[in-house]
Amino acid sequence: MAIVEEIVRLNLGNAGHAAGAFPTRTLGAIEKILPSAMEATAETGCGKSTILFSNISDAHVLFALDDRYLGSDSSVLFYEGCPLTRLDRVQPVFGPSQQTLPHYNGFMTYDCVLIDGPHGYPFPELEYYYLYRYIREGGFLIIDDVHIPTVGRLADFIQEDDMFEMCKLIDTTAIFTRTSAPLFDPLGDGWWTQKYNQRRTPRSHSFFLDDGGGRVPFLQQVGGTNPGGDKMMGRGSGTAARGFLRFFQKRAGSL
Repeated sequence: MAIVEEIVRLNLGNAGHAAGAFPTRTLGAIEKILPSAMEATAETGCGKSTILFSNISDAHVLFALDDRYLGSDSSVLFYEGCPLTRLDRVQPVFGPSQQTLPHYNGFMTYDCVLIDGPHGYPFPELEYYYLYRYIREGGFLIIDDVHIPTVGRLADFIQEDDMFEMCKLIDTTAIFTRTSAPLFDPLGDGWWTQKYNQRRTPRSHSFFLDDGGGRVPFLQQVGGTNPGGDKMMGRGSGTAARGFLRFFQKRAGSL
């Protein structure tokens, strides 16, 4: 039986936690796309997706806040307490990903990376910077919540980049596959070689690219956002915002 079907059978399909939760339909579609067996995977954030990764990956690392003090609202306790989670395959790296990713020294080649940590600018791009170089050719990059402008702009760039090919958009989750294109130097520059820039630079520039390859922004693909409405918050994001606020309030009180 598929892992997501098991989650539904255990009545966890609609469960919420501090970081929000993948809709069961979205997670089920992701499970159908990903291989049933992978050597190594990584994600920022944790929750229902962690349960899935622990069953299809031999080694899964997550970068997330340790919110276990939230009790029943805890994202960490949610996956830790699920009988489906294979905890022996999960390596949690707790703390703000803005701090943990730059200091982590256990990176390896990943079959899949999910970016679903802090959504405020420039944090999704920071997470992408530290993880994109480790995705193997043919591997997957998943960007969640592309309906949020700061996340959508990252996905807009990636969908036009030579290193990735759009695989599928599921609700507000974009899935890309790593191509055979050379790795963009993480310590260089070369902005003029990136198609997203080439297609939007003045025509007078020698590297201007007029190939008709510009893609529709994700905010338009998913119907846009309403700053005062539910869609802007996204599924589970109201709970997520409250959970993150409580985490940082507690952290500030301990300084």
